[in-house]
Amino acid sequence: MKIPLRPSRVLLLLSLLVLVAVAGALVVRGHRIGLGLLHPPHVPVERPEVSPEFAGLEDVTFSSADGLTLRGWYVPSRNRAAVVLVHGFADNRAQLLFEARALARAGYGVLLFDLRAHGESGGDRVTWGDSERRDVTAALDFVSARRDVDPTRLGLFGFSMGGTTALLVAETDARVKAVAAAGAYPALEADVYSGYGRWGAFSAEPVLWTLRHAGVDVDAVRPIDGMCQLQGRPLLLVNGDVDPDAPAKLQASLFRAACEPKALWVVEGAGHGGYARVAPEEYARRLREHFDRALLSAG
Repeated sequence: MKIPLRPSRVLLLLSLLVLVAVAGALVVRGHRIGLGLLHPPHVPVERPEVSPEFAGLEDVTFSSADGLTLRGWYVPSRNRAAVVLVHGFADNRAQLLFEARALARAGYGVLLFDLRAHGESGGDRVTWGDSERRDVTAALDFVSARRDVDPTRLGLFGFSMGGTTALLVAETDARVKAVAAAGAYPALEADVYSGYGRWGAFSAEPVLWTLRHAGVDVDAVRPIDGMCQLQGRPLLLVNGDVDPDAPAKLQASLFRAACEPKALWVVEGAGHGGYARVAPEEYARRLREHFDRALLSAG
């Protein structure tokens, strides 16, 4: 004789089935997001228009420590100092042409280059700051070997993923005498939870698992842990107050973790990377003054 299920048990069983189905859908969705983060589409590199700031612009090539070919542009220095610019996710060196013009106009040598798996550089996987540290170190090697550059006058600027990577490198590479980061995140895990954690661990952990399974050392991408390792080298953080990709609260945690000298500029009305659109003159001025204080008095 069959024992009929009580309505409460039927409801519980249906609820469990729905929960399993939703959890499974979130796992599949998170895995797909993770794959997209590892393998973004390439954005074609568009050469900048001829301008006085980019007089002498050179096409350059150098290699990372793990053998990848990295391609970029270099504007020779006129003041013996140089700044390496590091672009964000799913873009390329041309993303930072505004910053490059502002600094080149002031006489700085400027290196714009494509990170691995971006633009015209080699590589087929983005690691969100983990392996990209090697790319930035190789870029510093390149500019420090230039005859027009005093290797004691090197600066570093990065945007978004590039900003986080720039912070990681600056914390361990004493050649960087000043660093600026715009729209950076304090830790990769926190950034994933902020962007994809609508359902908490159910939606964020599959993304992180996918990154880890691909070899990304998620736990190593935590610049917030080493902010005071800059040890007196000036820091400038820039963030938009309506930035959905790098919320102000995350940027503020980076600022609080840092030691002096440090500065935080929150650009009212700016989203992720909209600083030049909202306040172009002030943005250019702040960048120049930040690097001037550290690099033009070095010796």
